[in-house]
Amino acid sequence: MLAVLDVAKHVFWNDTAFNRKLLPSEAALEKCSYTIADLTTMTGKERISVFQQCGIDPSLFPLFLRSLQHITALHGAGKIDGNYMIHRHLSARQWSPFYANTPLLGYASVNSLSYREQCSSAAKETKREDVADLERGRTCHSHYNGLLNQGATCYLNSLLQALFHITAFRAIIYQMPTKDEAEQHADLESTVPRSIPYALQRLFCHLQMSTRAVGTCELTESFGWGASDSFIQHDVHELTRVLLDNLEEKLNAQQAETGNPKPKENAIHRLFTGSLESYVKVEEANYYGSREEPFYDLQLVVKNKKNIYSSFDAFFQVEVLDGKNKYCLECNGKKSYHRAEKGVRFKTIPPILLLHLARFDYDIQQGETKVLTRWDYYNTLDLSRYMPESPSTDTHYTLCSVLVHSGSNTGFGHYFCFLLCSGAWYKFNDEAVTPAKLKEVFGDNFGGFKLNYWGSEIPNTANAYMLVYIRTSQLSSILCPIGSDDVPQHVVQQLERERVEHERRVKEQAEDYLYGRVHFILPNEITDQEEYLTSRRPAAQKFSSHKTLRIPLDDEALPAFEEFVKRQLGVDAEQQLLWFASSRTGGSEIRLSQQFRANMKVRQLLQNAKECCVLVTTPATATVIELDQGCVSREYQVFHHKLYDPLQLKVLFLGCTVLHRDPNGDAKQALESMELHVRSLIADLPDLTKQLHGHHLKKPPKAKQALPSKPRSATSLETYRSNQDLSSRDEAEMTEVRRGMPQEALGVVRETEAREFLPCSELYSGDILIWKLDTPNEDPANIFYPDIQSYQHFLLHRIPVELKLNRYPDYPLLIATELAEDMTYEQLQRYVARLIGDMENYDRVRFTRHNPETELPYFMKGKKHDRATLARLLMPASSRVPALSKYLYYEYCKYTVTEIENAHSLQFKLYGDNVKVVSTHWILLPHDLPITADLLFPACVREIQKDYAAGACPAVAALLKEDPENTSNNSTITFVKRLMQMDCKSAHEWLRLVDVWRGRVYNILDKNHTLVFEHNTFEESAEYRIEHIPAPIPGVPSSDQAVFQVHHFTMVRQRRDAIETHSEPFSMYVNFYETSNQLLRRIAAKLEMIYAAVQDWKVCLVKESRVEVIAPDALMGSHITNFCLPECYQPNQIEPSKAAFIGLEHAPLSKRTGKREDKVLILN
Repeated sequence: MLAVLDVAKHVFWNDTAFNRKLLPSEAALEKCSYTIADLTTMTGKERISVFQQCGIDPSLFPLFLRSLQHITALHGAGKIDGNYMIHRHLSARQWSPFYANTPLLGYASVNSLSYREQCSSAAKETKREDVADLERGRTCHSHYNGLLNQGATCYLNSLLQALFHITAFRAIIYQMPTKDEAEQHADLESTVPRSIPYALQRLFCHLQMSTRAVGTCELTESFGWGASDSFIQHDVHELTRVLLDNLEEKLNAQQAETGNPKPKENAIHRLFTGSLESYVKVEEANYYGSREEPFYDLQLVVKNKKNIYSSFDAFFQVEVLDGKNKYCLECNGKKSYHRAEKGVRFKTIPPILLLHLARFDYDIQQGETKVLTRWDYYNTLDLSRYMPESPSTDTHYTLCSVLVHSGSNTGFGHYFCFLLCSGAWYKFNDEAVTPAKLKEVFGDNFGGFKLNYWGSEIPNTANAYMLVYIRTSQLSSILCPIGSDDVPQHVVQQLERERVEHERRVKEQAEDYLYGRVHFILPNEITDQEEYLTSRRPAAQKFSSHKTLRIPLDDEALPAFEEFVKRQLGVDAEQQLLWFASSRTGGSEIRLSQQFRANMKVRQLLQNAKECCVLVTTPATATVIELDQGCVSREYQVFHHKLYDPLQLKVLFLGCTVLHRDPNGDAKQALESMELHVRSLIADLPDLTKQLHGHHLKKPPKAKQALPSKPRSATSLETYRSNQDLSSRDEAEMTEVRRGMPQEALGVVRETEAREFLPCSELYSGDILIWKLDTPNEDPANIFYPDIQSYQHFLLHRIPVELKLNRYPDYPLLIATELAEDMTYEQLQRYVARLIGDMENYDRVRFTRHNPETELPYFMKGKKHDRATLARLLMPASSRVPALSKYLYYEYCKYTVTEIENAHSLQFKLYGDNVKVVSTHWILLPHDLPITADLLFPACVREIQKDYAAGACPAVAALLKEDPENTSNNSTITFVKRLMQMDCKSAHEWLRLVDVWRGRVYNILDKNHTLVFEHNTFEESAEYRIEHIPAPIPGVPSSDQAVFQVHHFTMVRQRRDAIETHSEPFSMYVNFYETSNQLLRRIAAKLEMIYAAVQDWKVCLVKESRVEVIAPDALMGSHITNFCLPECYQPNQIEPSKAAFIGLEHAPLSKRTGKREDKVLILN
């Protein structure tokens, strides 16, 4: 981290952009245990987590990420250090610093003519001062504009520049209809997210008409990305495919609306899409079969290839199908096998040919690595040899764009690009645009090796990653100039309005010391922001410009305010009452209480502040009550009403009331006059008590509904991921129900500036009155804070909580709220039971903690005596995370939590002989009885029979209703029917209990084995299943067979523990005299899979990290005997992880979806 800090301070530091006081100390960074190599292999999110651990201020995250990117671009992943490279075969003359080194670009045997061409005129005319500017980190003067890097968006900038300078593509974007959307965004303060076409139009218009580097925030927001996604570096090729697909979909939708019969033939399709013909040719049978496939780009192999033509040769190489791999032809039901040729050929080539160079390769030892070998590409490309029948005008291409990746591995490094603009090459490196020499465009990005200062050969890590070729015959039309008249006028006009508005704001900012800003609010706005009541201006609140008045400080306030309110809100001056916040006691605490007086200056209102809020009340928005008729000293007073709901643990803002009364008048009379109005306000509140009823009973969503397809907000992807939690909610809009006029007695207290709640013996303007309805019919145990005074304790101890249903995989959100950290387990049960509408059975609600490492529920349940309070339940399951979690999972149990914790609780799955789940069940056994096979299995069978008879397992009931003729060979139905007819007393004779954890069998309980318990009861972390005791192989002597545990596993060689088990383990008898191939066939039959699906599985013997692969024709017995002692194969060992087993090495049958950071995702 010290190296990153050094780069940040000496390379990228800017005093105008960053505060030097926020830099962390070197002593704090020295404690960081992560090396540069560790940081470069991390994702953007993981790097930010390390920065947080080091105490780096969040405002410096972009600086440190850019510095780290700079290091990795220069030195790769920290694995290549020029100071310690081997000198290979070079002589002392070549590496000695006392001899001048001639430029060396890779190996001399490779054709390098492409970069020996005459340098472009623009590059020749580069001035010395421009070079000096570059050395000082400045941008050279150019009539082309760069793009600002948001953090790690260099890949996006490179792609956008390449697409922008293809003027045919730019014209397509300009012609997309966005005028209606532009009108929606005519309000400069609109927060509605822009569509991708409109955002691209604005960005391209800026690039074409601006004179400075342009930001891409609007475009990434239209993608649905947030600020954190700007620090995730994606693959530029993947982004190209996703972006073009997205734009094509939008063009197709637009053409379908206009009645185009062929919507797929859109402009982008015509520019970028070609077609390949995949064919199979069988000469001896006179057969030729082909299939046409479209393509956006071609992926060329770089590894072991010299240049672009050798990669094309490999791409179109014909594969001969012969020997065991002959091609099968079927005619009239008869199959025949023949020698055949298989390959692909061009059918059509698009005008714009995108070539993705496969620079990254997967190594089983090192993971993903970058291919750094030399690979040449050329200024022109002749594809006539691959389409010999086409005219030369269709097969001759010119290079126009080179997208470069600098760095030694994927996931980090830096992207930039070289573009051919008006006959000259330019380098576009984020905001820097500089003329480029042909040597930079070609030779420097071929790869290979180069010499460092000491003469050592080091890999050149800056390599071409994508090439864009354009058909030479169409070059003038595809790159034709686009004038200002071709830019959509509604975009230009909108940008001009924004420019004028920006200049106006800059001017206003310079004159701000003479002016103040006053924001006018209405009573209903206080509902969402109660800080209005106790501050002159809420700190984080944004205000609409049409309700904001900028006014000189020395102007008289009241006339100007009344005129503005009349003009903007349509309220006559006679109907207006204007209120502002001020101190009532002379201290720092303020209240929204004072009415404007005549001759009051704006400066008096603001009191050294720049902004403040003014409340506008009218008879329509705040009832005016006349009291003390005839009193000369009457004045207007405003009172703010809140309702305390002890059942929902909420204080709700109701509204305001204006009293015209004697300030020293009777407080009791004033309260009585307001009570009827308060009751009407309560009656108008929505009744949300039944909104979440039955939340635990709702069915999980279908897979296709798991994620919303088009979230229409420009929020971050963290918000997108949180939609997974909400996806199982019933999205149908509920009819809003009002509470109705309350009949219960109302109590009221007055909240003082010191946050005390006092009786209302005196009333003052600006008082906050908190009302509470009596709850005489409610169980006192369900009211945790019966009065507002006790609720104050709740307010002082609140912590954020998100309660979710513990249901894999969606975990639907019940409520996100704040609760007191000292709430007891039972109070929390009652709170959740009220929300889901089952108060009588509150003790059936059980809670599970959140595991921040897996982002899933912790496997251990929270017990009442161990986790007695909410704070204890929110303590993270990992000691590495000190902060309290905000997630808590609940489940509605079959039994009460009290019964569960005072008994042997066993939740198990019933497995059939095919190692598939049949049903799930739950039993309780008396805690004082031992857990033995003759007691456990009868209880389990009785519970299974009871659940089946009650219809608690719909899937099993559906199986039993099927036609017996069609299910005669169904092992699951046979297994279920036997269970239904079984005598419970004899259940232990043929059933067993298996303790499974992460794909391994740990312990077994049956008539011959006793279960090993760590805590004298069933473990919550284990997955228990009940299944049939494995049956011996018929016809094989008992001495020639034995039961073994069979586990599926994969080898993860990068880890210390290379064995990773997965899928469903099982047990079966193995014949010592059968081959591993015969065993594999029996395994396929047991799993009800075809042999072809398992024939590639390797049968192995595994013990800890030792793996022995058994050949297909080898006998199992000899290998089993020689591998380890027989007792090592037995279950219920003291150290189960060291037990030996028969392993099936293969990839998981169902893989998890990749992380968000592994793929580009455009949400709109």
